[in-house]
Amino acid sequence: MITEIKISFEEITNQLRSALETGMDGFMQAGKIYVSAIDQDPSYADRLKEEFGNIVPCRAWAQLEALGRGLIHPKLILGGVSDKKKNTIIKNLPMSLQNRVFNEEKFPLLISGGDVLDISILSATPSQAEQICGNGEIRTLAEQKAFIESQKLEQELRPKELPYYIKAGKIIFRKNTELTRSEIKLLLTQL
Repeated sequence: MITEIKISFEEITNQLRSALETGMDGFMQAGKIYVSAIDQDPSYADRLKEEFGNIVPCRAWAQLEALGRGLIHPKLILGGVSDKKKNTIIKNLPMSLQNRVFNEEKFPLLISGGDVLDISILSATPSQAEQICGNGEIRTLAEQKAFIESQKLEQELRPKELPYYIKAGKIIFRKNTELTRSEIKLLLTQL
């Protein structure tokens, strides 16, 4: 009879933490090796991509180079930010700010009514993250106010969506649509 030895949750978390840290260190080291190689001879890039094509996807080489040059935080490669827009916003920050973001430092966010909320960019919505640091640096409260105002103006200037659209000779109404008699007449002339 084989008895299975169960390990504690604490041991499991320690093992997993160690494996993940080793993996991140490995990515960092791989990035540095890749950068060193292509700095020595740019043609090595194609040769390495061919040699390791079964391990490293084509799209990942640019990330590996950015990682090796210290331009992006390793957690961005491991999916530390699942939202694509927030991921891009954080990638555009200098490494010192990326480190602060992944240390879950809180940054001031201007909210409606002029109040200020301290929030981690990792827990912020994509639009909040863009407001705080969408320009590649942490915006001051005055810069956030200007950003909010420019967003409002842009929204006001955006053409309004019609409550319907015409496709293949049919009128397709969007939800909660109300039309006057003259609007219905206009619609019928467009068919």
